[in-house]
Amino acid sequence: MKKTSALLLTSAMMASLLAGCGEKPKEEQAAAGAGNAKQVNLKVYTWLSEETAHWSKIMPEFNKEYPNIKVDVNILSSKDDAHEAMKKLDLAAASGQQMDVVMLNDSTGYTQRVNAGMLAPLDDFLKTDGIDYDSEYKATTQINGKYYALPGRLLTWFVMLNKQKLDEAGLAVPKEWTWDEFMDYSKKLTKGEGPSKQYGTYFHNWMQYITLANVNNPTNNRIVTADGKVEINNDRIRKSLQIANQVQNVDKTAHSYADVISQKLTYRNEYFGGKAAIIPTGNWMITEAAGSETIPAKFVSVFAPYPKFSKDDPNGQTLATIDYIGVAASSKNPKEAYEFTRWFTTKGILASEAMISSWTKADLNKMIDGLIKTGKNPEMVDKASLEYVMNSAKPVKIVAPPAYISDAEKRYTSEVEKFLLDKVDLETTIKNAEKAVTDVVNTNK
Repeated sequence: MKKTSALLLTSAMMASLLAGCGEKPKEEQAAAGAGNAKQVNLKVYTWLSEETAHWSKIMPEFNKEYPNIKVDVNILSSKDDAHEAMKKLDLAAASGQQMDVVMLNDSTGYTQRVNAGMLAPLDDFLKTDGIDYDSEYKATTQINGKYYALPGRLLTWFVMLNKQKLDEAGLAVPKEWTWDEFMDYSKKLTKGEGPSKQYGTYFHNWMQYITLANVNNPTNNRIVTADGKVEINNDRIRKSLQIANQVQNVDKTAHSYADVISQKLTYRNEYFGGKAAIIPTGNWMITEAAGSETIPAKFVSVFAPYPKFSKDDPNGQTLATIDYIGVAASSKNPKEAYEFTRWFTTKGILASEAMISSWTKADLNKMIDGLIKTGKNPEMVDKASLEYVMNSAKPVKIVAPPAYISDAEKRYTSEVEKFLLDKVDLETTIKNAEKAVTDVVNTNK
């Protein structure tokens, strides 16, 4: 899900920075006095669909507090396709359309926009509002000592399992496990051959699935650190590649990488279609596990913590990502755009009852209840195992990567593909990937 630059993004945020001032108590004052404020129109660009975000629940609540601000929510993808959404966002920016608030889906695109000068720091707004960022939000958006956005959803990873398949195999729901134990479960859950084969697991063609044992590293969980140090020739990356090769090529407990690419397989269809019994994924799948209009839930899903690299690692240590909410520099109403940004990242996400918030004041169990009940078949979610996993999760620190991380990851993936397609061995892959990524770093010095 890579993104190209959209110059108008910055403008909106920059403007917001100059405007979002008001001490913490002033947030309530602003809402209370909104009826006497000037009427303004904002345009919000988001990749989150109605089905995912429940805008129809969010916006009436915002309108109650800020009747003077009319918000036009532009949903850029009905399928939550961030790649498609960012293309449309760039086109809108290039054509000079009004932009006030912009939502970005990952740290790569966020960093690129900050380094391109598209986003302005929010520090002055936060200071004037009396907001202590670290006490307000669970994840940082800081780059080079400044905040250029506020965090929206907090997406943590776990393993989702088909309870029926577990019961048939006589396997318990893990409360703590390693990647070796995960692979053992995958073997025991694989049966049959040919088109009707049931696979133990499924690995998609995302970067996370070729860095599985590294993404929950409490330090240096990207292949390049923020200061440009290459982190590939290490035990965690080596283990990640061994895991992918073991399940996809050796044990054949998952579709091969070649099949995933050539057949354009999707993780939702593989899991909800009963073709893969367990899948490492993120908490955006909770509502889907409870069933949706497009994919009804046909079996109970249970949940296990993200597997550990080493048995001595803390339980629950997991990959975490966030959405980034900023204000476009071209906004003619930056103060109001900031107010919406701040409100959305606190009260707005809670109003949706469909997302997990990064706000420290949010009640996690209430958010879990909201996610489950929005599904068409809430009884298909094992609430006990889900609450255990979510409450014991220890998200690793989110660190903004260097601006060229997209190129570095492409080069890394290119070398890893050769390994997964059985063209080169593991150590050659590590060596070649390290060199390829180092070349990217050196080019950008």
